[in-house]
Amino acid sequence: MAPRIYAPNDAHESNYVVPFVEGVAALDDGDTKLAWFTAKGYEIVSGTNRITPIDRLPFAELIRLAPFVGVNPANKEKFELVALIEAAVKTVYKLTIAAFDAIANVSAGTVAVPLFADAAAVIAALPTSVKATLADGTVATVPVTTWVDTDTYDPAVAASYTFTATLGTIPAPFATAVTASVEVVVAA
Repeated sequence: MAPRIYAPNDAHESNYVVPFVEGVAALDDGDTKLAWFTAKGYEIVSGTNRITPIDRLPFAELIRLAPFVGVNPANKEKFELVALIEAAVKTVYKLTIAAFDAIANVSAGTVAVPLFADAAAVIAALPTSVKATLADGTVATVPVTTWVDTDTYDPAVAASYTFTATLGTIPAPFATAVTASVEVVVAA
């Protein structure tokens, strides 16, 4: 999942050619710099590849804001306060995921040479997260806890079978009432 990186202090501006804003930076999934930041003890928080409006607040402002949204700021680090405040204001400030990015069809081989013996084998090969790109370019990465075989996959019958995602926890400040699906195709 796309991570945000929290530096040890708000004044941190750049490291490893990654710009920080108020001690926070964002990376895309698979960015090779992530291992370096992890090894150096930075806090890594999954969910979005964008710095949120709450991230942009200095730590002192987060401490002042926290009680107004019902959050006790005592003994909290910046990444913890951001997560708690984002969750508290989620009902007011929502970025609604209207649809997930399309997932390419998955080839299940042919009836003569199937690639997956059963639905469980298909599910094991499907992605563990899905992405949604909002109009402003913000990318939300949402975990998939499992996939449901909605068409009763049968490797002996040429057809397109739909598998629907059961989504995990939607990261703040996102909300959605939709889910993702993928087509698994058995060719004749």
